[in-house]
Amino acid sequence: MDGPLNRAGRLVRWFVRPFAGQEPSFYRAVTACLLAAGLFWQMNALNKTYTTRVNCPLAWHYDSARYVPLRPLPTALPVTVTGQGWRLLRANMGWGTRPADLRPVPLPGTRYLPPAAWRRGLQNALEGVQINEWAGDTLRLTFDRYATRRLLLVPDSGLTQAVRFAPATVSFRGPASVVNSLPSPYPVALPDGSGTTENVEVELAAPAQVRPSVSTVRISRLVSTGPAGSGRRRATKHLSH
Repeated sequence: MDGPLNRAGRLVRWFVRPFAGQEPSFYRAVTACLLAAGLFWQMNALNKTYTTRVNCPLAWHYDSARYVPLRPLPTALPVTVTGQGWRLLRANMGWGTRPADLRPVPLPGTRYLPPAAWRRGLQNALEGVQINEWAGDTLRLTFDRYATRRLLLVPDSGLTQAVRFAPATVSFRGPASVVNSLPSPYPVALPDGSGTTENVEVELAAPAQVRPSVSTVRISRLVSTGPAGSGRRRATKHLSH
């Protein structure tokens, strides 16, 4: 039966029959011709104009010693561009492409980067191509000033053990809106367990983007609570020495 597979097989045999039984030099010549044809076709295609999307890297410039972004700044931006194939290939591969310099005004209350600042930075980075559009006309930003507060440490409010912290006070640095909302004194969760524990080291937890001056604190004279009143009497006696 002359089905599609049989016809395809005859076509393949007809195509390869002239190449069967030839000298090795013949195959080298055919391979060289195919490679040359492919190279010339590729070069001709890269000389044409195309429209495509590339990821442009971003470089942010602001006073990072005084201001902090409340959300991560993007490291790259998808941009639709039109240009010669060679230039688009370089942009896609990152050959000779430098990041777009963006300079926001990081004052509290700044909520976006104007389109003019986007366009200038992108055009300087993507030389030789036309920028058609990017992800949004503006970039939403939220900056805040850095602030530092020194807070006294106390046991977590749900516990009644008498403890001593070393250090007793810790400085917290981060966005002012977050640092100013920290409770004062600052509660520290104590480890589980019973009995008297000396010199226990615990992690000092803090909100995201807030850095305490120490990562751990040492707890001494941790006394578990017993029957009503007895734990407080033992703690008072123990701390009086």
